[in-house]
Amino acid sequence: MLEYILGKEIALYVRPHHRMIIYSIIFAALSSLFVVIPAYLLQPFIDECMKNEVEPASWKITWIVFDSWSSWHKTQIVLIKDVSPNKLLLILGMIATASVILKSIFSYLSGMAAVAFSNRAVRSLRIDLFKKFTHLPLSYYHNKRAGDLIARATSDIGIMQATIANVLIGIIQHPLTISVFLTYLLIMDYKMTFMMFLVVPIIVGLVRLFGNKVKRHATRMQDAMANVTAAYQELLQCLKVVHGFFKGGYEVERFKRLADELYRRVIRWRKWHLGLGPMMDVTVFLLIPGILIVGRLHFHHTLGELISMLYAYSKIYQPIKKLTKINNDIKTLHGATERVFGILHTEPEIQEKQDARPLPRHKEYIEFRDVSFGYDPDKPVLKDISFKVRAGEMVAFVGSTGSGKSTLLELIPRFYDVTSGSIIIDGYDIRDVTLESLRRQIGIVSQDIILFHDTIENNIRYGAPEKGAENIIKAAKAAYAHDFIIKQPASYRTIIGDKGDLLSGGQKQRIAISRALFINPSILILDEAASALDAESEQFVQKTIDTLMGKCTILVSAHRLNTVTKADRIYVLEDGRIVESGTWNELVSKGGRFQFLYEIQFKNHDSGARI
Repeated sequence: MLEYILGKEIALYVRPHHRMIIYSIIFAALSSLFVVIPAYLLQPFIDECMKNEVEPASWKITWIVFDSWSSWHKTQIVLIKDVSPNKLLLILGMIATASVILKSIFSYLSGMAAVAFSNRAVRSLRIDLFKKFTHLPLSYYHNKRAGDLIARATSDIGIMQATIANVLIGIIQHPLTISVFLTYLLIMDYKMTFMMFLVVPIIVGLVRLFGNKVKRHATRMQDAMANVTAAYQELLQCLKVVHGFFKGGYEVERFKRLADELYRRVIRWRKWHLGLGPMMDVTVFLLIPGILIVGRLHFHHTLGELISMLYAYSKIYQPIKKLTKINNDIKTLHGATERVFGILHTEPEIQEKQDARPLPRHKEYIEFRDVSFGYDPDKPVLKDISFKVRAGEMVAFVGSTGSGKSTLLELIPRFYDVTSGSIIIDGYDIRDVTLESLRRQIGIVSQDIILFHDTIENNIRYGAPEKGAENIIKAAKAAYAHDFIIKQPASYRTIIGDKGDLLSGGQKQRIAISRALFINPSILILDEAASALDAESEQFVQKTIDTLMGKCTILVSAHRLNTVTKADRIYVLEDGRIVESGTWNELVSKGGRFQFLYEIQFKNHDSGARI
């Protein structure tokens, strides 16, 4: 049944909470049964008010008795006989009050149970989607708009959250309510209903009574939702860092806390939001008699009969209207489900083998063997790349924009898998080792500086939060960042803003380098790390590189040739191929592509020019 109503995918998330679903349905059924009692009470209550007080009063209800499966007749059942009118009115009033209160209680309990199971299901769905974002490779996001992914994670899941409970409970409760009141009307011989609509404007006043509470909790809920949305967006913007430091699990745990807070805020908001409906029902019931007395002379029934039947009519109209809306809600729900599960059903291109082994700490070499790669298999970006880097060497890759420098470096931590060929580290094909053991050895600093809205301290220690605070200062000093950090308002605990916007470009880059050094990498990748820096910041980066030479394997891609003069070897790329290789001095005197690039930058006295 769940699959038929909600769809197979959503049913998988809802089914674990079947106990709350059963509670919600039972409470909804009880609410529907209690709601018909006032219809039976209104007729004798009003009619007895119109009688002479000295006449004895009785309470009779019309009922259907089945003689057999095909034979039945109407009968009147006397529930209260020959009592004083005042006593009968008191009894009827007490029963009516009790039934309305019980109906409201069961309606509230049904709503809260529905909110509980739907929000628990959606909470699990949110976490699974966030986890999926951390596992999908970078190639998945190339042709995706971040705004669309965020909309699926927020708006579409929001639609699912809002409709799951309404659809599942409504499709059972509303037909039951209709059946109960329709049976009553068939017994009573129903009449006109239009007078009932006069009570609608009166309930507006109730909304204001709950307004402040609902508004305050709704605002807090939206704030929590904004934090969840921001977490999705930050993850999508910082995926390279998350993948590079293998921090998907950490991000999922951090997101769980935000999802839990949102869950609590939603529950508090719904407590007040759901309380408004039952209160309005009570008010409507209390106001109906006073309004309809004005029009009693226009009807042939007794006033009690008229009020009773119109009350029943009003209770039929609303569920019919809601059932019509549920049909549209189901279609909307299925559309949102397709968008969300379109992501969840995507298989990651980068996957570990079942027998993947941990990669020992890099001590020997990195080798590219006939590597070719293309984001589109029909359009290769790298073609037959082969080279070998020994541990502790500094190797640079230079070339014009689009030559494949950055792409080549992104293959080493397996952000993408090669189309053909292989990448070997110390005798291990990187496709045969675990991603965690590979990426935890690699420090990455790119031109596009990626920092989190957090303290300087937490940004530096992101890759290894278990390491002590003394290592943070050590890494910052190695990156020549310590001096400017201690001048910040809260030193290492200064919040640096979204993407580090409260810092200069050079400061952000040095923090990014500190973060890479903090994990003590055996391989350091500097992807155009100095290309957008001023001369002073570039000098700091260069000093850091000089200090690290020989301590770890350094692979650099660069536009500015003056940043790679000390490289043990330089590879020149053009159109995805290595066209030259050698030391700085060898390439400058060779008369090839590198010399052409050199002359553009140095002979024209524009050593900062970009190529």
